[in-house]
Amino acid sequence: MSSTALKPDARPGLGTLLRLASQVMTEQFSRWIGESGFEGVQPAHSAVIQPLWERPEGARVTALARASRITKQSMSTLVSDLETAGYVERVEDPEDARAVRVRLTGRGRAYARAVRAFVRTIEAQWSDQVGAHRIEELRVTLELLRTRVFLASE
Repeated sequence: MSSTALKPDARPGLGTLLRLASQVMTEQFSRWIGESGFEGVQPAHSAVIQPLWERPEGARVTALARASRITKQSMSTLVSDLETAGYVERVEDPEDARAVRVRLTGRGRAYARAVRAFVRTIEAQWSDQVGAHRIEELRVTLELLRTRVFLASE
């Protein structure tokens, strides 16, 4: 048996690589927010904005918390922040008059569109640096993980 077979794998694990990519994007996102003119919003608020973008009819706080994999209490705090800043509103749930849904306001939709445009610029930069086909392969792989593993575990 060769001595190289006994050496542990020195490459960073997938979790480390995903965390680093997320940290870099979050740092760039934070700078963009500061320059964007959108006040009262932070990267953490994406836990509310992203699932609401996918659900224009709105969603209950519990559904948002589940979608973002955070506690209901944390989601409630984020929703309250965004409501105060005018990005979301609470409306009556048409399926249950006792319940409330959260949905994006016009300002929230404008912010979400601007964020999506910003993210596309980051993706374009990364494509220029490592190749568009690699970024597309990464996107496809992460989407498969999202639909087959992450969402399947809910």
